Amino acid sequence: MNTEFSIDLNGILTNVYMQVGFFEHNDVSYPEHAHPLTEIHILLCGSARLNCNGDSVLMNEGDVVCIPPYAPHAYEPGQTDIKRCAFFVEHGKNNKDVKKASYSKVITELLREEIEKYVVTGNDNKLKPLLSYICSDFFDGDRKKTQIPLANRKLLIYNFFQNKYNLNVTLDDLSKELMLSRKQTEREVQKYTGNTFKQELTLRRIRAAIVLSETTDHSLGEISALVGYSSYSGFFKAFKRYLHEQSPKIDEWLLDENNNIKK
Repeated sequence: MNTEFSIDLNGILTNVYMQVGFFEHNDVSYPEHAHPLTEIHILLCGSARLNCNGDSVLMNEGDVVCIPPYAPHAYEPGQTDIKRCAFFVEHGKNNKDVKKASYSKVITELLREEIEKYVVTGNDNKLKPLLSYICSDFFDGDRKKTQIPLANRKLLIYNFFQNKYNLNVTLDDLSKELMLSRKQTEREVQKYTGNTFKQELTLRRIRAAIVLSETTDHSLGEISALVGYSSYSGFFKAFKRYLHEQSPKIDEWLLDENNNIKK
């Protein structure tokens, strides 16, 4: 059974068709097949392998794969318990490549909770921003896209920020992964993201914080720790600066008198 609703994707209302609920199994494989729409395949628990267009993609908990329209693909579960879900997106720019992104456990657990809630109550108010957040990594511009195969510098930089934004990471940590000097690493980050290391890390954290603020009842103080800030004051300064850059007056109506986001 599928259900239909619309999400805001880069300012455009986009239709999404979701397979209601989860698919849980250990040893059920799916033979090669294809869909007329873009499929977003989310692995919430376990491991699996997706074969598509000649690419073999290993998926673990928190991984999301974007499968192009009409692309033949097959699915093989791993040896652990599987929990997955899928939805289909009507999008004008149909990508030809399989793409993969990974999300933190915080986002994965939120998504699972909101899907379960949606199935029972039909309330999609918090599910929609989560799906918009995930889809934006595949459709909101070339710099956010992650292509397979995985052996390239751009992908390593993307995965570093996507998977470790909530940790106490530094430019030195990324330098070690890329096996480059600090100066070379900073140059590569700017080349592929358009930002410095610090700017990109801050952007990832604030984007995640906004999702958490829209989909949970956590205070900004709690959210600051979840997205990797050891100091609430540092987080709040970055958060307000981001809101102000989006619109000089946005913080006036987004934040209440206690500096929490208005619900």
